[in-house]
Amino acid sequence: MRRARREPVDPGLRSGTQTTRLVVAHPCHCLDNIGMNSGLIDFSSLRKALAQLQEAVAFWKAQPDGAALKPHLRLAVIQSFEFTYELSIRMLRRVLMERAESADRVADLSFNELMRKGADAGLLEDPLAWRQWREMRNATSHTYDETLANEVATGAIGFAPVATALLAALTLAGN
Repeated sequence: MRRARREPVDPGLRSGTQTTRLVVAHPCHCLDNIGMNSGLIDFSSLRKALAQLQEAVAFWKAQPDGAALKPHLRLAVIQSFEFTYELSIRMLRRVLMERAESADRVADLSFNELMRKGADAGLLEDPLAWRQWREMRNATSHTYDETLANEVATGAIGFAPVATALLAALTLAGN
């Protein structure tokens, strides 16, 4: 859903007599932070998120079972996975919008359509795997369940190389 806000047309006018225009924000919040107005897309945020995910996984795996830090590090892995997953999807949409004749059409794509377009563009190797990552991402709200939390954190280990491959493809396509 798009967000709208009113902005003054002439900020010098007194309030009450201001003429305003409706500004519709893009449904993909990330566009403010990834270089929408520049010619090149800035993938540094995804690169950093991937590095943090890999680091969180390494710290989590290094702790012996039963260690006091293990559950806290598992939560760090889950949170890093959530953030990296969301950013990956937003960057995919951003690159497809840049390549499309109509950015609005890409902005309005459903998740399944986005995955299909990403695969058609050669950016995703296995769109069905991304559906599994999405299901795993949706399950993260239930990580109070010890078994599910372990499944999500373990699954995040497999997500990191897939997200790295997406980053490489996006970087080639976006720049």
